[in-house]
Amino acid sequence: MEERIALGSGKIYLIEQPSTLETDLENLDTMITKYCVAANEFGAVKNGATLTYTPTNYTASDDLGRFTKTIVQEEVVTLGCGLITIGANMLKVLVDTARTEETTANRKVIKIGGTANAKNASYLVIFEHLDAKDGNIYVIIVGQNTAELQFSFQPGAETILNPTFTAEGLDEDGTKLIIVMDKPGGATE
Repeated sequence: MEERIALGSGKIYLIEQPSTLETDLENLDTMITKYCVAANEFGAVKNGATLTYTPTNYTASDDLGRFTKTIVQEEVVTLGCGLITIGANMLKVLVDTARTEETTANRKVIKIGGTANAKNASYLVIFEHLDAKDGNIYVIIVGQNTAELQFSFQPGAETILNPTFTAEGLDEDGTKLIIVMDKPGGATE
């Protein structure tokens, strides 16, 4: 049976868009093995992840509503998640104008702002939902964080960052999203 119930969260992996992306997409098994490694894990996920595909449709019809035709004009794909860990390198990804400096006081300074500091970088983002019984699910996009950066320091509660990565085209066909589903029993961790 191909249908499954997806329970639980997962891990998010992120690297700057590799120059080998086109080649990597030709063999997704190798790509997943290559990039879904501890060194590329982008913080610890809290409150799961949400994948959203939103089409913008245009419908043409005659005056009497007898004949209609609908086409997709635009597609927006976003992948959002909650991150419970915070680091300087993470902030450099989440805010395009962020940059870091080391200080002599054993501190790292993160400066944010100034449009001249924009890196205009895109990132390969892979969300891995682990399921040893029914098979893992992988959500693959290339994009940038388009959500605001918000720190909420509350007594008795952890600070959670909530980035939302908006997908760009992955290939010449305009693919914005790839979902890979392992067969039941074929999952690996």
